[in-house]
Amino acid sequence: MEVFSNVKSLTELKKVTADERRLVQLMQEAGLLAPSQSCEKCGRSMKLKLTQRANGCKWICKPTSACTGSECTVRTNSIFRNSRLSLSQLMEITYEWSRNSTRAVTGAESGAGKTAVLRWFELLRGISADYIEQRAATIGGNGMTVEIDESVVTKRKYNRGRVAENNQVWLIGGICRETREIFLELVQKRDAATLHGIIMRRVAPGSTILTDGWRAYNGLGNSGYSHATVNHSENFVDPNDPFVHTQSIENLWRWIKPFLRSKGR
Repeated sequence: MEVFSNVKSLTELKKVTADERRLVQLMQEAGLLAPSQSCEKCGRSMKLKLTQRANGCKWICKPTSACTGSECTVRTNSIFRNSRLSLSQLMEITYEWSRNSTRAVTGAESGAGKTAVLRWFELLRGISADYIEQRAATIGGNGMTVEIDESVVTKRKYNRGRVAENNQVWLIGGICRETREIFLELVQKRDAATLHGIIMRRVAPGSTILTDGWRAYNGLGNSGYSHATVNHSENFVDPNDPFVHTQSIENLWRWIKPFLRSKGR
C-alpha cells in the first residue's frame, strides 16, 4: 500500500501501473487482489503463472490424478472481477475519483468510456458508504461537548433522487469540540423521532449537547445528555453564557456545502 499512498500525481501513478505483472504484485501487497487462490475442484493452493494475456498472469492448478486442473483470473474475489477495463485503467480511475475529478476528465486521462467511468465511480461511492456505515462510531462522551445542527444542503432539480416533498434534502451534523470528530447524516424529516434517533446512535451518553432552538431537539436532556440551546434568530452565542454557541458546526457547514455543490448535490 505504501507505493500507492506515496503517489503524488497521475503521471507518477502511470509509471507505477505501466508493468501489469508488477502492478498485480503491488495490488496483492496492498490487499486489493488476493495473494493466493485455492482450486475449486481439489482445494489445493493454485500457482501464479505468467501469461501474455490480460493482467500479465493468472492462477492455475495443474491436472493430476486427483484433479482435472483449473485456472482463474487474478481478479477473482476482488472488486475488479467484473470490469473489462485494465487494472491500470481502474487504478487511474480510482485515483481521479479520490481527487474529486469529473467523469469527463477521468475518462480523458484513463482512456475509459463515460459509462465505464460512471459505473466505477458508483461502485467506489457504494464501497465508501458501506465502509463508513459499518464503522460509524459515537462522538463525545463524559466531559465533552457536541454541537449539533441541521441544514438544507441541496435543492435538486427535476425531482431526481430521493427528496422531501418540498424538494429539499436536509443534513444533520455534529462536531465534538474536544476531539473535532464529526458525524453527518442525510434526513428526509426533521421531526423529534428522526433527530433523537440519530443523536442517540451517534452521540455518546454523558455528552453536553448544544443545539439551536428547533423544537424537535426538546427532551434530549431526558435521554442521558446535558442539553443547552442558543436562539439563532437572536444570537449565535448565548449572551449569558459564551460557552453556549454552535460556531464549530456552523464553520463545518461553510466547508461542506461548497463541497457538496461541487458534486452536483
